[in-house]
Amino acid sequence: MDERDEILVKLKEAVDKFASNEKSYLLIPEVKTNLGYSLSNAKDISDVAAIPGRLTVAFNRVIYCLPPSFGASDHIARVILTSMKYDSEKRSAINLKYYREIVDNLPNDQVFIFSRREEPAEQKTKERKTMNYMVELAFNTLKRIPNYIVDLGDFGKEPGIFVIDNDPMKVVEKSLKLLDFLNN
Repeated sequence: MDERDEILVKLKEAVDKFASNEKSYLLIPEVKTNLGYSLSNAKDISDVAAIPGRLTVAFNRVIYCLPPSFGASDHIARVILTSMKYDSEKRSAINLKYYREIVDNLPNDQVFIFSRREEPAEQKTKERKTMNYMVELAFNTLKRIPNYIVDLGDFGKEPGIFVIDNDPMKVVEKSLKLLDFLNN
């Protein structure tokens, strides 16, 4: 099995684990969720596998329509590719719904909080650049890529939590542990 096939298999296993948890639907934001995993030598979006159409919720269950595919997500791919620029091992990420009670319980040494309201105006006008800017700012501030980046959102931009790690199963395990902090 070559690396591309291995990535698709591992990503599908991680997505299925996430979707099979009876409470994971609580982590899906309005913009939906995607989980991505890149080739070890990823250079662009076509080197990052994700779920076409993202993961969504129906009847309190996480569902998705199509299996993982390379080039399926621009959004989560930009988070992963920018993370890899600073730490080549950080090859997987997911975006989750923002909850204050989750953020309040994240380990301070593993989280970076990003406010889009503080993003420079010239940066905001660049289409599809906020994710890159957010990860770069996290690295420049912490001198490493954190496990969690909290995006506080802005007018018309939903807040969210990004979980970043070396492989998708680790990302899913960290994501599901966040459910422990919800009062639901």
